[in-house]
Amino acid sequence: MLMNKLLSFIPLFLVTNLMGQILPPHVEFEELGLSFDIPKGWSGQIEGDYIYLGHQTIPGLMILSENSSENTADLKILAEQGIHDQAVNLKPIGDFSTIGNNRVEGMYEGMFDGASAKCYAIGLINGLGKGVNVLLVADASVYSDQEHKAEARKMANSIRFFEARETAATKALKSKIIGKQLKYMYTSSSSDYTGGYSGTSVTTTIDLCSGGQFHYYSNSNSSFSAGGIDSEGSTVSDVGSGYVNSNANEQGVYTIFSVANKSYLTLNFESGEVYEYQITESAEGATLLNGDRFFVIESEACR
Repeated sequence: MLMNKLLSFIPLFLVTNLMGQILPPHVEFEELGLSFDIPKGWSGQIEGDYIYLGHQTIPGLMILSENSSENTADLKILAEQGIHDQAVNLKPIGDFSTIGNNRVEGMYEGMFDGASAKCYAIGLINGLGKGVNVLLVADASVYSDQEHKAEARKMANSIRFFEARETAATKALKSKIIGKQLKYMYTSSSSDYTGGYSGTSVTTTIDLCSGGQFHYYSNSNSSFSAGGIDSEGSTVSDVGSGYVNSNANEQGVYTIFSVANKSYLTLNFESGEVYEYQITESAEGATLLNGDRFFVIESEACR
């Protein structure tokens, strides 16, 4: 239910750029096939890979994250391993209970972010895809088994899974960029009073082929020529110079999706590296990846 490293979950929403989105009372993510109702008195937001919720009067932090277990037996084994990370060391209190064929829950105690803590945890299996964990953690001195357990269960009981479906935003974005090349270009140069010069040039292209594969190319180079002043105060050119160049030419598979009214492009490289971009449009309709303009042009690589 809870992975061994709390801070290293596979992203629940497959994104890392949702910081600061305040959640409404009813939350529905069409492309994840997931919805839930935030219990009364709780409020929060998505931050990176997690959903964090706090209460107006109840002390503690409620955390929602993903689990990838396919059955309750595996979920129970994973849960009873505890949660261990640099800032977290939580061990199970007794056995975890299996409820029906899609739910496991139980207690932890230990250290959380440097403080003695207790928490109640619930893991839900989703037969249609990824499951969800609900963890409610509080300082051990204020933890109430009755109250905190009840609040965690309210959240877990509201979670609904359904068949994932693409949003209109994702469909429109796919129509615009699949089969195309996204091209970014940047150049800069400067000089100073000594005759010195520096320049940088960056070109990045991402070809998004219709079969789900991408081709990624990036070239960047920097050069400089240093000037100076001699003992008589005259400018001396070419005191020193240098040139640095780097290239990347890789491929892999990509995904395009939308979550919480924002759209994303994820590149999964064959090397195992992952790049993720939030895709937006400028007022003039230009395509922006993480705020940088990429031109949408015909792709030679995808023909």
